[in-house]
This record gives sequence, C-alpha cells and structure tokens, in this order.
Amino acid sequence: MAEHRSAFRGVVAASLVLAVGSSTALSQSEPVPSADPMRVTTDTPQYCDTLANQVAQASRAHPAAMPQAKSLAAEGQRMCDEGLIRGGLARLRRALLMLQSSK
Repeated sequence: MAEHRSAFRGVVAASLVLAVGSSTALSQSEPVPSADPMRVTTDTPQYCDTLANQVAQASRAHPAAMPQAKSLAAEGQRMCDEGLIRGGLARLRRALLMLQSSK
C-alpha cells in the first residue's frame, strides 16, 4: 500500500512539473495573432484619447446607451488621466464593445 502511495505521489509530482513547464513555455512563445480588429497595440495616452473618441462617437450613435458602458468609459478616462494607461484602456475598450454590441 505504501508503494502505491509513493508511486502516486511521483506521478502527481511529475504532472505538476509538466504543467508548470508547459505554462512557462507557452508564456514565452510568440503571441498568437487575434482576429479581433480592436486589439490594443500601444499603451500610450494618445491611444487612450483615440479610444475615448471612439466611445464618445458610439455613445452619440446610441443616446440611450447602457449606463454601465458610460460608467466604464468614465472610469477608463479617469484612469488614463491619472497615468494608469493599461487599466484605462481596458475599461474604455470594454465600454466600446458594450456600446457596439447594443446596436
């Protein structure tokens, strides 16, 4: 019985090593291109402005836009203004996707 537990522990340990090694290898590989046309390509304040303008245009096209999208856009713009570019971009992008899906 002790031999079975020992063998089982060895299999579990080997599986963990393989899983960690695989995830490390995957994280170091080249990113797979996305078919998403809105892929973030730069983390700059200028891109925040571009995305904020797109959100504003989408909001004007849908005056009764979702309050959640408007809130996300406002939070994203605030974060960009405070220098939290990546978080701001993520929120602006989510808001834009919400507005575009509400068409």
